[in-house]
Amino acid sequence: MTRWPFHYLLLLSVAVFCVPGVIAWRDEQNRTILNVGYLTAITGELMDKQGLAISGALQMALDEINADDNLLPNVKLQLRWNDTKGDTVTATKAITEMICDGIVTIFGPEGHCYVEAIVSQSRNIPMISYKCAEYRASAIPTFARTEPPDTQVIKSVISLLRYYGWKKFSILHDELWTTVADLLKEQATKRNMTINHKESFLTNMPKCCALGLPCCRTSFWYQTVQNTMNRTRIYVFLGSAGSLVDFMLSMETANLFLKGEYMVIFVDMMPYTPKEAEKYLRKPEQIEAMKVCHETDSFQHLARSLLVVASTPPTDSYEDFTAKVRQYNAKKPFDFLVPSLFYHNKYLKFVSIYAAYLYDSVKLYAWALDKLLRQEERILTDDVIYDVASNGTRIIETIIKNRTYRSITGATIKIDQNGDSEGNFSVLAYKPHKHYFSDNVSCNSHMVPVAYFQQGEDIPVRIQTHQWLGAR
Repeated sequence: MTRWPFHYLLLLSVAVFCVPGVIAWRDEQNRTILNVGYLTAITGELMDKQGLAISGALQMALDEINADDNLLPNVKLQLRWNDTKGDTVTATKAITEMICDGIVTIFGPEGHCYVEAIVSQSRNIPMISYKCAEYRASAIPTFARTEPPDTQVIKSVISLLRYYGWKKFSILHDELWTTVADLLKEQATKRNMTINHKESFLTNMPKCCALGLPCCRTSFWYQTVQNTMNRTRIYVFLGSAGSLVDFMLSMETANLFLKGEYMVIFVDMMPYTPKEAEKYLRKPEQIEAMKVCHETDSFQHLARSLLVVASTPPTDSYEDFTAKVRQYNAKKPFDFLVPSLFYHNKYLKFVSIYAAYLYDSVKLYAWALDKLLRQEERILTDDVIYDVASNGTRIIETIIKNRTYRSITGATIKIDQNGDSEGNFSVLAYKPHKHYFSDNVSCNSHMVPVAYFQQGEDIPVRIQTHQWLGAR
C-alpha cells in the first residue's frame, strides 16, 4: 500500500473537491477559447532542465493549430504555464490551481510525473508529458507521454541479441537503470535467454564512497571484468557514457578484445548525432586534449566490440524546426532572451529532442480533440466543447486507439496500450566514416547508424549495411 505524504494528500483533496471555473470566452472569430496548461522547469535543482531551451515549441504548435482552418475550427487554444522548478509539491499545487480555474489539459510536467498524473486523474483531466520516465505513470488512464520511457528500449536490445544469436549475456547497470535492468532480465528469461550476471553500480561517486561501496575503488571496473569474464562474452551496459568508457578500458587492459570474442551493447535514450557519438569511446577531456587521431590497433579492436542502441536521429529538416523554436523562445509569453554577452560569440542555444516531444504532445491532443468533436452528436456549445476537451479518459483512449502518430522529427511513432511512445531506435557501430573532432583533428572511422528496428511486438532488426565487422 502506498503511503502518501500529508502535503500530497492535502493538494489532492483540493483538486478533488474544487469546482472548475468554466467561463465561456469567445475570440474575434467566435471560437470557444480553451485554456491549456504547461508545466516546465526553468529554475530549481532538477538536472537537465529544458524549459529555457524548448518552451517555444509549445507556443509554435498552438499558433499552427489556431491558424489551421481544418483543425479545431470552433476552438482556440490559449496557454497558461508555470515553472515547477522540477519539484513535485510545486507542480501539484500548480495543477490544482489550473484545474480549479478550468484548464482542459496539461502538457508536462518535466521530471517527476506520477503524483501529478494521479492529481490530474482525480478530475479526469488529460495529461501528456514530454519529459518524464517514471514507469508507474503508465498505468494511469488519463496519462500519455511522447518521451519514450527507458523501458521501451528493452524490445530493441532483445531483438539485437536474438539477431546475432546471443542467448547468454550479463547486465551491468547504474542504480538509476534498475527498473530497466529488472524488466530486461524478465523479458529475456521469458524468451529462454540466460542472464549470466546482473550487477549494479553507482555513477554518483560521492554517494558511492559515502556508502563505502566497491565502486569507490579505482580498481572497481577491472575487478568487475575479472569477476565476470570467464562466464560471459556479451555485456549489456546501462549507465553513463563515462562509465562505459571506463569499463571498456578495463576490458582492454585484460586483453579481452584481441580475438573479437567479447561484445558490449550500450543503451542511449538520446537521439544519435555524430557529435554526441564521440562520448561512447572517449571522455570529454580526452577529446579536448586530442592533437591527432589515435586509431591504434588496440583502439580499433575496442571500438569494433561496441554496439550502441540509440534513439533514431531526426530528418535533416529538423534543423528548421529547432531554429523556429529558438525564435519562439524569445517571444511572449516566455521572453527567454539570450544574454547580450553571448551575441559576439555567435552563441546558439542548443534545442534538445524534448522540444519535439513537447511539440508532438500538443499536436496529439489537438488531433484527438478535433476527432472527438467531429464525432460528437450534441450541439457544440461552449459547455459541450469544454466537456469533451477536458475528458481525460476519452482523449487518451483516442490517442491510443490511433496507434501511431507522425512526429515533427520525421519519424512515425507507435503508441502502446498504456499511452507510452515506443520511440524509434537505431544500432550504431564503429565503421569507416570521416569525422572531425575539431578543425584540425579528424578520424577515419566513427560510431554511425548501421541498422534500425521495425516496431512491433517482436521487433526484427533491419540491417541497412553490412553486418558488424567484429561479429562472431
